Amino acid sequence: MRPYRHLSRLLLSLLACTLIACSSGPEEKPESDSFTSPASLLDEGISQYDINNYPKAIDQFEKALLQYRSIDNQAGIANSCLNLAKTHMAINNNHLAAEYLFRANVVIEQASLKELSEHLVLLKSSLAINNALYDQALQELATVLNSDDKQIRLAALKNRTSIAFLQNDTDKLQWLEKYKTLQGSQQGGTSSHAARILRFEAEASDDADKRRALLSQSLSISQDLANRTAIAATLTQWANFDKGEKRFNDAEDKYLRALFIRHQLGDVKNSLFILKQLHTIYVATDSDKKTLTKKWIDRLSDNDLSGWEILFSDFDTYPKPDN
Repeated sequence: MRPYRHLSRLLLSLLACTLIACSSGPEEKPESDSFTSPASLLDEGISQYDINNYPKAIDQFEKALLQYRSIDNQAGIANSCLNLAKTHMAINNNHLAAEYLFRANVVIEQASLKELSEHLVLLKSSLAINNALYDQALQELATVLNSDDKQIRLAALKNRTSIAFLQNDTDKLQWLEKYKTLQGSQQGGTSSHAARILRFEAEASDDADKRRALLSQSLSISQDLANRTAIAATLTQWANFDKGEKRFNDAEDKYLRALFIRHQLGDVKNSLFILKQLHTIYVATDSDKKTLTKKWIDRLSDNDLSGWEILFSDFDTYPKPDN
């Protein structure tokens, strides 16, 4: 989001300068609330997104979108839609993300907002990856892998490496090396990419001790960044390895920690995945929790979210406060 967060303000500032140049009044008037209010909402939404408060971010972006529409500010509308799409993708609400991307695409094309086109393409590729449409994602990425903007190129390489690993392509290590080389050449602000690279390296390693060391490093970086989605993803990946080695207690602990985060974020898709992994552990260990886990798996698989707010309390191992 950061590369285009100030686009709307820039355009509004230029517009304000034009109005001043055409007027003959002795004093400059303060910028209208019609301009500053949606920009403030957009900034607040970005701040909430950065701390993984996705419900609040969505609320702010939706309010910004309505206000930008009320003044027909095309750049603001496109920006709001892109931010909404990215936020919904963060919690795997991919259907709504697709709708916002479609609307952003229409506005960007109609208003010739070329400065947003590469960000749109990146989000389209991310959505395609979320939906396992890898050929479509590759087509989108082909236009940005050689972008002049290094941050765009870095994000594109992240997505391209993800596809290579998801498909277990023979060239996955070459893509990882390209991603790692570009990340290493950047001057700060790429810690989240460093954490992701460590997770790729752990997945590629056959050495159990090295894998644990890499995941420990990755988790530490993500914890320092307070990046909840990355923390949950790392815990889940680590738990998968533990489960494969029949370290069931360690795997359960990490899955439960990841489930707490995913549930807090409102991420139904990843919560369901984790519950399925927990169920295999409870079946393998003949735990009485297998019945409870199966109940929640069946509910979420049927898109029944009744009682969603109490899901994790059924698995929480921490003391519960008295009512």
